[in-house]
Amino acid sequence: MAETAGITNEDRKQLQEYMRREFTGLLRVPARPLYHYTDGQAAADILDGCAFRATNILYLSDGREIQHAVDCFQEAMALRLERDRSERSLRLDALVSRYLSEVGQYVPPDVWLVTFTELRDSQRHWEALHSGGHGVALGFAPQALARAAETGGAFLAPCCYDDDIKIAIMGRGLDLIDRLYATKADRSPEVGINLARTVIRELALFGALMKRSDLADENEWRLIVVNAGQTPVGARRIKALARPLYTSLYIDLEIGDASDRLPLTEIIVGPSSYQQMTERAFRTLLYKYGYEQTDVLLTESG
Repeated sequence: MAETAGITNEDRKQLQEYMRREFTGLLRVPARPLYHYTDGQAAADILDGCAFRATNILYLSDGREIQHAVDCFQEAMALRLERDRSERSLRLDALVSRYLSEVGQYVPPDVWLVTFTELRDSQRHWEALHSGGHGVALGFAPQALARAAETGGAFLAPCCYDDDIKIAIMGRGLDLIDRLYATKADRSPEVGINLARTVIRELALFGALMKRSDLADENEWRLIVVNAGQTPVGARRIKALARPLYTSLYIDLEIGDASDRLPLTEIIVGPSSYQQMTERAFRTLLYKYGYEQTDVLLTESG
């Protein structure tokens, strides 16, 4: 691809080492099961296909998510410029700023998410679903979920709400761009541009984990897939979903283990006028798919 022209194996190695180090620094072991809140039809589809709909980052319920990541990157750039206003630093700043301004304008970022929370039976999450019908929360054993998701190329990680950590991660990413850019830009401006674009695109993994600090009580985790549509074959995974007010994009993310089983711990049926009917339906579906040891409970909230 044209965007990778001139980028060496050593460049990629340094990028991979940076990504591995920073991602590992964000990880922690979940202390409890993780819950995916959704509507009844989507929950039934997950059981049927052992797959989630991984939504494109531009189509999450909070439309400010991608802008928050861009804001963190821009703040990290501003801090760098306070320390270094050399010609190369200013040129790199202009390049990165131009690239960030293009994010999402024509083609959505190639970042796809499935959201979870540590909050069990959360009234806030039920209220968010209630306006569109009835809700269901699928509970998962997190470590088994992470292992199963890896087979589909996904990562399970907690969201980062600490602004200092977010800006530090982006700042170290800029340091990497600067080091690699310095060896190429003077000899080949085009290669320097390709390099900056490649690194920033990889940084989208961290952008997908960055949430506003005022939302820290959500305790959100995410399965993340990046660069799923970078090839014509990958692009064919992208599907459209018509919502009441707009059309969103998603890809299917298969997470079943070798026996085609999800690591389910329980199913909680949210508040509605017909809770018992939904409970019966999901007990039958669990029997159909061989989850006899998984229980279905009615919400105690709301």
